Amino acid sequence: MKVFKASTAGVFAAASFMAASAANAAVIGVTVDPSDNSLVGETEFRSSLGADAIRYFIPLENDSGVYGVDEGGDFGLSADSGDGGGTLSMYILFDNLNAGSEYVLDVMFEDLDLAGANDPNGFFESLQIFSADGATSLTGLILDISNPLMSGDAATQQLLSIALGAVLTDSLVLRFDFIADASSRGTNTAEFLVAEVQEVPLPAALPLFIAGLAGLGFAGRNKKKTS
Repeated sequence: MKVFKASTAGVFAAASFMAASAANAAVIGVTVDPSDNSLVGETEFRSSLGADAIRYFIPLENDSGVYGVDEGGDFGLSADSGDGGGTLSMYILFDNLNAGSEYVLDVMFEDLDLAGANDPNGFFESLQIFSADGATSLTGLILDISNPLMSGDAATQQLLSIALGAVLTDSLVLRFDFIADASSRGTNTAEFLVAEVQEVPLPAALPLFIAGLAGLGFAGRNKKKTS
């Protein structure tokens, strides 16, 4: 009977470990100044995204800068007019990660004007995501919704999902580059995004669970023989 209890406890421990791994909460990214990781920018609750979303404007004037940092902290926070050409670079920090674990990045966009998705005539935007130092591109240049990494509808939202693999530190910073282009002069509108990373459940939990089940079966047989 003692063996049975011990084995049962082992099964429950393994099952709990698997459940905890599968239920790890997503880490929501925040916009930061890359020089010191201090918080910058603005958020707004969006019912279509179901969360507080980063609010930003892709520049239509032919100038480039870092979101919430350049122009005295105002770059990318208000509308401007032009025909595009500038780049908005946005640094997003994900903190309190489990170093060594694998993660998936999910980004939900509202009003991202990719070709084939709520794309006004003569106007389009592009997106590319890099490591914080800009040395590694995680996506390549995304111009339209048919890109294999991108999905969504032709109305409002698009989803970008990327397997990041193992993250070796307890924090991660990614750089998002946005560019808008238009065939005639216009004024831009606000766009929104929610970025999160989700830990991939550890496959190592499965052998523990199976071993626990095997121990439970053995204990059951042992109990029958000794009763």
